[in-house]
Amino acid sequence: MTILIVTMIATLAVSGLCSILEAVLLSIDTSFVEMQRAEGRRSGRLLHELKSHIDQPIAAILTLNTVAHTAGAAFAGSLAYELFGSAWVAGFSAVFTFAILVFSEIIPKTAGARFCKQLAPSSAYVLKALTFTMTPVLVPLYWVQRLMQGSGNGPDISREEIEVMARMAWTTGTLAEDEWQVVSNVMRLGDVPVGEVMTPRTDIVAIDAGATVEEAKQVMLDHGHLRLPVHTGTLDRIVGVLVARDLWRADQKGVTEIRDLPRAPVFAPVSRPVQELIPELQDKGAKMAIVLDEFGGTAGLATFEDLIEEIVGEIRDEHEAHEPAEFQRLADGSVRIWGGVSVREANQRLRLELPSDLSDTVGGYVFGSLHRVPRRGDEVGVDGGRLRVARMRGRRVEFVVFLPD
Repeated sequence: MTILIVTMIATLAVSGLCSILEAVLLSIDTSFVEMQRAEGRRSGRLLHELKSHIDQPIAAILTLNTVAHTAGAAFAGSLAYELFGSAWVAGFSAVFTFAILVFSEIIPKTAGARFCKQLAPSSAYVLKALTFTMTPVLVPLYWVQRLMQGSGNGPDISREEIEVMARMAWTTGTLAEDEWQVVSNVMRLGDVPVGEVMTPRTDIVAIDAGATVEEAKQVMLDHGHLRLPVHTGTLDRIVGVLVARDLWRADQKGVTEIRDLPRAPVFAPVSRPVQELIPELQDKGAKMAIVLDEFGGTAGLATFEDLIEEIVGEIRDEHEAHEPAEFQRLADGSVRIWGGVSVREANQRLRLELPSDLSDTVGGYVFGSLHRVPRRGDEVGVDGGRLRVARMRGRRVEFVVFLPD
């Protein structure tokens, strides 16, 4: 009887240990491992090594667990047969199987997953020793695995998976909402064309190349801009970008014309992804890109600030403090929207499904839907509500109000 009890306890203990080790190894996240390494802990280095070649410790765990289950059940069954006879073997097997399920699978794996960070340091040493001890068994398994996998290096993590993990971290409280939003925005940069974030041509403040230094200074002071596109007669012929620092230095030296002051412009097509334009501006030390349409004309301009706002959200400086917000929730539950907001952002913020093929902006969508110049009070039906024109500026829709159903 003593041998039977010892066999059962040993089987449950070994199998339970394997379950805990497996749960800890699979539950611990890479950021925790890197933090342990950064602190100079040996357990962090071991965990990094184990996670980098996770197939080896997993194979060792599964092999030992299988041996424990098979050998333990067979030996315990034979002892039970000798002690109780064949009539009790079936009942003993059912009880022992239930004990293995509860005490060496469910409870250990639950505990390992829940307390993975606390158990990780000690588990790292045990896993390293276990993997080393079982090397003779793992080598043939490793070669079989290589033959089955070929030369692949394992599955890559997609952008969508990273975004899902970030959202899970937000829902569990690990990341703040703004931190999750930054991660989500970074993942989508490759899908956002610069045409969606640019300042449109009609809003560009520019200056002719034949202007004087005093005229350029006055334009910058009037509009609060530190950079001005410089053109020769029309916005479709932009020849450079005038920077305030260069202008003031030239003024101190007595220069009266701006013709030789503009810096070389950076051009980008409307379809160019924001993700590609940011590093180009950084490499060239530029803060502004001139955005070109399909015919080579000027469609708008994109500043470095515009591009960064796609990651961190709107940046409002002292010159913009008086400007209305892009989204403003009103007392009656409606939302006032600036007409220049992109359709993509409006869909994301208000959970709408406006098509982007008609226009890139909400104001343009309303304009295109009406097939005429809109008037204040005009409405366009959308899924979940209506868009009502709240204010016009000339022929442009400046503000609309979303009225939910």
